[in-house]
Amino acid sequence: MSKAQKRKNDYGLAAATAVAVFCMGQIPGSIDAAISKITSAFALTSTSGMYVATVSCITSVAFSILLSFIAGRKIGYKPLILFCAVVELFSAVAPFFTTGFALLLVLRGLFGIGFGGMQSLENTVVTALIPAERRARILGMGMFFGFGMNCVLQFIGGFLADIGWNYVFLNHLLLIIPFVIVLAGCARLNFKPAEQDTKPEADCRPSDKSEKLSAPIYQMWIMMLFTGVFIAPLLIGCSFLSSQINDSAAVAGTVAVFFSVGCMVGGLIYPRLFAKLNNMALPVFLLLMAVGLVGCGLARNIPLLCAAILVGGVGFSMTQASGMMILGLAISPKRIAMVSAIMMALFNLGVFLSSIFEEAVGAVTGDSLYMPLYIGAVILAVFAAAYALFSPLKNVR
Repeated sequence: MSKAQKRKNDYGLAAATAVAVFCMGQIPGSIDAAISKITSAFALTSTSGMYVATVSCITSVAFSILLSFIAGRKIGYKPLILFCAVVELFSAVAPFFTTGFALLLVLRGLFGIGFGGMQSLENTVVTALIPAERRARILGMGMFFGFGMNCVLQFIGGFLADIGWNYVFLNHLLLIIPFVIVLAGCARLNFKPAEQDTKPEADCRPSDKSEKLSAPIYQMWIMMLFTGVFIAPLLIGCSFLSSQINDSAAVAGTVAVFFSVGCMVGGLIYPRLFAKLNNMALPVFLLLMAVGLVGCGLARNIPLLCAAILVGGVGFSMTQASGMMILGLAISPKRIAMVSAIMMALFNLGVFLSSIFEEAVGAVTGDSLYMPLYIGAVILAVFAAAYALFSPLKNVR
């Protein structure tokens, strides 16, 4: 085999491995369609029922913070990736065999360690394996296939949940496919990040202060924390939103799928929009999210709800991809694992805190279902205006 062919094969495996990591990291909503069924099965309130989904987010926060200190320094990337993949696959399927709510929460907590670890390592894997000039393309592909996997899991899960609440967890057997790809990548590839030596897409390059935690990094951390708080009432709450119109897990699964489809569309169009919109890319993506939230609040039939949640998904996936891209441009590859892990930890912390946010809004307004969507949309619009005036990209170009 020629050297050129070997490089081509290695790049193909590197791209497939990076995408497979996204497929295992972008599935926190894989059981969203069954949340209302699980809530009914254990006689919980709607806000308490959301903890079935959000408990995995809080454990992912703790593990992601741990990752930020040990990834690539105390422990190599390969062992961490393999550990997270094994834990995720086991804890995702095991709840099918449970009957107690306490054990269910424990397994969902383990699932948070698995998917949260993979999610935190997404940007690290892309930075380590993919040349800088192709990075935005692979980030877009990762979002497309990652949310595509979530889309399939949600769709299948909706039908399985109508059989029984615990059957929804069998949808995670599909994770065997990216799991095998990750195993192959870990066996053949070198995950040690190299310094950037080529010009990234959209004419962006790392800052001269790339060893320091600069303002763009803090901007992305804050943005993803609040994004987690405000997207969760749509992402996790879609089951409750759809149940107000049609009390069917299959319908809820279909609605949830449209969020993932929106994220897939966002992943496809992200590289071009990021390059064309330049400094205005992030504000536009945040505004799309805000429009999706308002639309979901106003929708009173399933087609409109699906359309609104799709728009929200487009904005969310491109916002997340932009955050990853900006971090990659603002920091040395040696520290990308740390800043990426913290960003995703803050996002998942925001998702966990969303239950408290919804309860607080409900206590004040009497509406814990729709008002959180409107308030989140307003605050995201404020973020969009702030980043239009003080673009994080200006300091990393």
